[in-house]
Amino acid sequence: MIKRQSVFTPLAAPFARLHRNIRLQTKITVPLLCLLLFSSIIIGGAFYSQAKQMIISQMEARLDSETEKITEKIALMKFTFASDDKTYKKRLQYELRQQQAGLAQKGLDIQQFVVRDGLFEPIENITKRAIDFPGELAAQIQAQRFGVTHINAGGAVHTLAFSHSPEENFIYIIAVPQKQYLAPLDQTGKFILFTIAVCLILSLILCWFIVRGITAPFQTLIANMRRVSSGDLTQRTDLSHEGPEIRSIADSFNHMVEQMADIVTEIKRMIVELNRDGHEIRLAAEEAGERSSLLALRLDTVNKGVEETASSTESATASFQRMKTDMDELFKEIASVLASGKEMEQVALNGQERIDDLTSMIRRFSGRYEQLYNRMSALREQSESIGAVVGLIQNISKQTKLLALNATIEAARAGQYGRGFAVVADEVAKLAGESETAAVEISHMMQSIRGEAHSVSAETTEAAGQLQQSMEKLHEAEKAFLLLRQTIDRTAVQLEAASKGLSGISDDLDEVDATLETFVAVSQETRTSTEEMLHTSREQLASIEKSRRLASELLALSGRLHELSDKFRVAS
Repeated sequence: MIKRQSVFTPLAAPFARLHRNIRLQTKITVPLLCLLLFSSIIIGGAFYSQAKQMIISQMEARLDSETEKITEKIALMKFTFASDDKTYKKRLQYELRQQQAGLAQKGLDIQQFVVRDGLFEPIENITKRAIDFPGELAAQIQAQRFGVTHINAGGAVHTLAFSHSPEENFIYIIAVPQKQYLAPLDQTGKFILFTIAVCLILSLILCWFIVRGITAPFQTLIANMRRVSSGDLTQRTDLSHEGPEIRSIADSFNHMVEQMADIVTEIKRMIVELNRDGHEIRLAAEEAGERSSLLALRLDTVNKGVEETASSTESATASFQRMKTDMDELFKEIASVLASGKEMEQVALNGQERIDDLTSMIRRFSGRYEQLYNRMSALREQSESIGAVVGLIQNISKQTKLLALNATIEAARAGQYGRGFAVVADEVAKLAGESETAAVEISHMMQSIRGEAHSVSAETTEAAGQLQQSMEKLHEAEKAFLLLRQTIDRTAVQLEAASKGLSGISDDLDEVDATLETFVAVSQETRTSTEEMLHTSREQLASIEKSRRLASELLALSGRLHELSDKFRVAS
């Protein structure tokens, strides 16, 4: 929100800075003293002004009365001494001197003049010294004839009272300097100023005590606040002897400090728990990392075994294809023997040779079957090992879930400080759930592989039995060829039996070939699954390493919080 500035804002800025820099004691004392000073000056000035006006009015009335007395006496003496002008003048001078003496006893040194024909004239033997009056003043007085006026003449203010004397046709004037009759008032003014000064000093002392009594509790509060700001939360302010407002402030301050102390104590407790949980999480992450590393190594070994198994199975499939080709050729030869009865003996001899070849081939085939059986047994054992590894993965996933659940609970206890760790714990729990799901899928797949391996092993065993039977039949055929010359029919029967036996072998070979192709596909899928498991375990290891780093950062943060909280000292 933008504050609107008025035209007085620049003018008020210096006063605002002065207001911020002046202490409260000065802010209270100075206005009180100024108020007292202004009121004293106003009261004293009003009293002085009223007294001065009253004295001037009294003096004007008295001087006016004196001038009237003289003019009346002039009229009386003029009537009395109408024929004796000399006596009249002496009597007039006497009256004027008597007037001077009477006023002198009152502290007034008067000057007496007359105005005639627009000019000031001193009175012979009466006027002591001349006064430099303005030239137009005589004309004004002569025009006015009676009254009192004040004029500045000769560097001083004079009060002039004048009255017209028709007998002498002049205006009689009495001039008195104002400072003469205002001198007592000036003394009174000085006394008033002295009284004001004394009152100000006493008021200053009284204000100092009053303001000190007001600001002392605040000084105590400020000192305690500074101690609290430096980390000492054991400070309490006892202002029970002060007024209700200050007591309320002190109680609020104490309550605030107590709440801060409780908060700091709770923070310290949470820091201890956070530190302990951080150590536990880091240890759990390190343990999970070690287990994940071991699992990755085992999965790598399994992957290599699966690759070797797939390679061996492909070789066995190629051998079966070659054997099938040989069997097809053998069928053609047997058919040729059966079709050509005339060349029976030659064919028998060739058949004997081919039977010998077939015998050696079947022996080789039997050896390969034995190798295949051994490899299938090894594959079955490896599949069982993979099942054990999958069980270990499931156990690790369950333990990781439990650790993530515990971490989530501890993060929830930590409140706002554990939100980031709660997110990490959720991600770890998700990874553990995905690992467990993948382990279950791998377990199902391995069970299927083990079933197929058992089937292949059983079929291999059966094929081995059939090969053994074929060997026996071949031995019988060999004996028949030996007796071929004695009995063609028996040889034909034996050849027919041999043909049927070989047909069964061909069918068995087709089944074995199909089974081997299936086994190759299963081996490829197993290798793909183990590679995915290895990739997942590596991702899980990276997540665990991230969790360990987060736990280390959490421990560092708890250490920093511990250092900050140690700056605050609270009651035990």
